[in-house]
Amino acid sequence: MKLRSRIFLVSFSVSVALLGGAAVALTIFAPHDEASELAALQKSVDQLSAAVHAASEGSAVRANTMMAALGPIRRDVARRAILERDTDIGIAAGWSVFLAAEALAAFAVSAAAAAALTARWSRLRDGILRVRRGGPSEPFFSGTRDEFGAVEEELDGLVEALGDREHMRSELRALQGWGEASAFLAHQARTPLASLMLSAKAARASLDSGLSGAGLESAVLAATADLSRAEAEAARIAALFSRVRSLSGFKDPEPEDLDPEEALREACTALGARGLGLEASEVTVERRGLGKQPPFDRGYLVEAFLNLLSNSLEACAEHGTRFRALVTLSSNPGSYVISYADSVTGLDPSLAKRVGSARFSTKPDGAGLGVWLVGRIAALHGGQLDIAMSEALGLTFTMTFPLGGES
Repeated sequence: MKLRSRIFLVSFSVSVALLGGAAVALTIFAPHDEASELAALQKSVDQLSAAVHAASEGSAVRANTMMAALGPIRRDVARRAILERDTDIGIAAGWSVFLAAEALAAFAVSAAAAAALTARWSRLRDGILRVRRGGPSEPFFSGTRDEFGAVEEELDGLVEALGDREHMRSELRALQGWGEASAFLAHQARTPLASLMLSAKAARASLDSGLSGAGLESAVLAATADLSRAEAEAARIAALFSRVRSLSGFKDPEPEDLDPEEALREACTALGARGLGLEASEVTVERRGLGKQPPFDRGYLVEAFLNLLSNSLEACAEHGTRFRALVTLSSNPGSYVISYADSVTGLDPSLAKRVGSARFSTKPDGAGLGVWLVGRIAALHGGQLDIAMSEALGLTFTMTFPLGGES
């Protein structure tokens, strides 16, 4: 029921109750002792009629008899005059009391309505001021679907839209800074990397063509192997910087026939080399279906697994849970699915809707880009990332890629 209708019903009910009460009061307090009065008057009238009849026939009429007959009539006339005056006074007093009661009732109803309106408006005002001050966001909607409920729901939608817009702006600022930093690093490292590669090639060419002799053969072989490793390491560093730079701008992927498990193991090796204590046996891979799989960009897919594994390691350390991860590779008709889940359970169910959104992070110093990047990598391959909550309240990340020539 609308608030306007409720106020009307309350006012109408109070008015009806007061009017009914006034009618009942007038009925109760109205004089009802008229029967005995009428009997006495009728007797006096009969006596006067008998005296008048006797006088008309010439009989003597006693004065005492006439006075006794006229006494009740005189008293009744006097009483009625007094009652009429008292009735006028009573009616005036009754209407005064009635109007005062009506005024008090109207005041009470107005005060109650004003209190209800003020409470809802005060709540809306305080919420808007809290949003303007950047305080914690609380829902406006109180559960009552009336005029205020519609306004409250609209305000909730506006606050959510403003929050998403602010998150997006923060995310763009972070990505812009990241892109500038990676571009600067790539630019600064380009010259020394090229010099390293050229020096390694020149040294190997000199060793291959200008040196001879039995005593130097083993040294030459060792030097050649070292230079080969240096050249390979320089190429690897160059590829790394190229991948960082490509991620900053999300360039088109370069797909190849790549087993996702190979990219997963490469990510595990990289994290193990960082001293994070990740062992290959802690990550289990399950395969389902015998269909084909789409091509993947190696750098992008390794980057996706790096982000998922890193988040899982940090979450397990935070919750005191032993790290375990399950990666399921499913080839279905028309799609290829990579599903990732770890051993963290007992999470807030609302996280499934918030994780992966712009600038949301469960870590105090997190930038909220890890899962977001996984979603972008899936989208660059023509797929999508879905985040769901398992029965044990653990997060499951599912990347679905189309089959049939899409990339």
